[in-house]
Amino acid sequence: MALACALTTHGGGVEAQERTSPSWARPADPLVAEMLYPGFAAMLEQGGWARIRCWIEDDGHPFLCEVADEAPHGLGFGAAARVTIASADVRAARVDGQIVGRMIQTTVRFAMADEGVPFGGWTGPEPSGGKLALARKVVSDRAEDFPPSYRDSMMNGLDFDRRSIVGAWIDELMPFDPVRATDALVLQAARLFTEDELQRMLAGENIDPPSDEDFYAASPDATPEDEAAITELKRRYCDRWECGVDPLGTTS
Repeated sequence: MALACALTTHGGGVEAQERTSPSWARPADPLVAEMLYPGFAAMLEQGGWARIRCWIEDDGHPFLCEVADEAPHGLGFGAAARVTIASADVRAARVDGQIVGRMIQTTVRFAMADEGVPFGGWTGPEPSGGKLALARKVVSDRAEDFPPSYRDSMMNGLDFDRRSIVGAWIDELMPFDPVRATDALVLQAARLFTEDELQRMLAGENIDPPSDEDFYAASPDATPEDEAAITELKRRYCDRWECGVDPLGTTS
């Protein structure tokens, strides 16, 4: 905590004021940053950072915040960082023990934990044929209960003015296959839910859904064709827009 003394004059006397600057009492939760990692940036295996500036006029979570800068632009790191920083705690500035409004600034950094296509890699037990059949019934009856398909979430975080161009690339490189999409949902449901849970879902009971991270980890592994398509999508995107920014805030 920074501490400074200022001298002021009142009626010929000299009075010391104790001043403290705003400070971070508890950092932002890294799990929140992980959950908010922009989906399209993750697919590009692109890290990034955002500088967040907050006006602090009370102790607690900072909410009056804005994005001062971010890189790469257009991938959603600024918006994700602004929400992430709200999970931190701050101690407001004070003058002689009284809270005064002050600005505080910090940088939130996003880095890919592992390389590779960000879906698949299931390490749990594989479902039996009977469980797969049960999961297929659930998906047929309650498909709306499942998170959006990986394809539907691919442009998460991407600026809206870029989505028409990127969406056309996705349609070209990874055309939607309804049969494959349904098979993927069936496998995910069979991997993530117990037989009892699937039976209860068929009966109309609501079961707590898995996290998006677990849901996509239960996806079928990427095929060589998937990986080639994503490589080409990344090439096109980075040729047209900004890439090559690392989470340390430097440009490669």
